Amino acid sequence: MKRLNLYSVLVLCCLLLAGCEIDNYEAPDCTVEGRIFDHLGQPFQVNQGAGIIRIREISWAKDSATYTSNRTLKVQQDGTYHNTKIFRGEYRLLPYSGAFFPYDDVNADNDDAGELVTVNGTATQDFTVTPYLTLEWVQKPAVDAEGYLNCSVRFTRNQKPGYEMPDLRQANLQVSRSINAGAADGNLFTTRMNITNDMEGTEIHFRTVIPLKYTGIDYWVRVAMNCQTAAGKPETNYPGMGAENFSTIEKIHVP
Repeated sequence: MKRLNLYSVLVLCCLLLAGCEIDNYEAPDCTVEGRIFDHLGQPFQVNQGAGIIRIREISWAKDSATYTSNRTLKVQQDGTYHNTKIFRGEYRLLPYSGAFFPYDDVNADNDDAGELVTVNGTATQDFTVTPYLTLEWVQKPAVDAEGYLNCSVRFTRNQKPGYEMPDLRQANLQVSRSINAGAADGNLFTTRMNITNDMEGTEIHFRTVIPLKYTGIDYWVRVAMNCQTAAGKPETNYPGMGAENFSTIEKIHVP
């Protein structure tokens, strides 16, 4: 019985070795990179690691009827993206499902939407989108004598030709002890503020609900606002509706 078991193990090992051929397919070694700008030419502010660039390889398909699935490229807070593990080929890149009006006015989000990019080495592709909102600082973040953080912003609603504007929804103050501003301390600003369309252009004040917990360190601060489908207008339910637009990130040091 022991001899039979040993024989069985040897046969199994031989089968496994026979099936383990060396993978000699070259690893992806190309780079695709670029930046997303808003309609004013400023870096488009997003959450760190936002997957708002859709990428679809079209050179892999054997014919025009072959379906190729989509992937996403991650974007950094300042709208830059950089991926160094891309196979050579042709791709369609589309900014999609972010806090901006649809990028491709003709093809929307179908298979032909976006920009055709040939990747062979390093390819650079920038995009310009029209965000729902533009946020600007009125009073930049500062800490008062009691240790509370105060700031204020105003927002502008944007409109892209051929599209209707959604309605405002909520605003949120984000205060983080990390350069990743999205990793905010939720105890410092616990309740989102309701925002309406008629608040456009007015100064909107924010204050942490408790004093900052730590001193002698840096904080990263920004304000986020989002929109929702306009009342009675379902056609304004664009991809990414509810995603947030942001102010720039301000770094402060609390002594």
